[in-house]
Amino acid sequence: MKIRFNLLFKFALLTTLAVMSSFSIAQRLFQSEAAREEAKAAATLEVELPKPFNVKDLTPFSPFAYSSLKFFIDKESISFISDEEVRLTVVTLNESEKYQGIYIGFRCGEFEYRQYGFLDDGVWRRPPEATWRPIPKAGYNQYVTYLARSSTCQGSAPTLSKAAILDGLLGPKNSYD
Repeated sequence: MKIRFNLLFKFALLTTLAVMSSFSIAQRLFQSEAAREEAKAAATLEVELPKPFNVKDLTPFSPFAYSSLKFFIDKESISFISDEEVRLTVVTLNESEKYQGIYIGFRCGEFEYRQYGFLDDGVWRRPPEATWRPIPKAGYNQYVTYLARSSTCQGSAPTLSKAAILDGLLGPKNSYD
């Protein structure tokens, strides 16, 4: 009876250890995934915003036939992050002749974009929530869609050349009107 109890005790102990180690491994896997997501979020907040644009560095583009805004890209702000993301500053000029900038990142593989900052009167401010969002369908004043389809993305891969991005801005725009 004592031998049977010892075997049963050892079996219970081994089973408990196996289950605990499974939980431990699962917990570590979950924590590492959570830690990775947390690190991505922290990295977003730490993105260095570019210097304020200089009007002479702006390249115009026109995603719509009729718009009250004029659109530009600050060619000096174009950057490439680990072959996965293209970042640049879009500048708008309204009818009152006021310039405003938006620092945007594009992830072409996921067809998403993120706004990292807004430049108004020479001062950058960060959005309250800088999350990745799906690139919207084409439509009036959807410059993000125009940039993704004509310039910053080549299908699901980012355009990794400043010259190619700027050349894409001069392409046909009829499908985005």
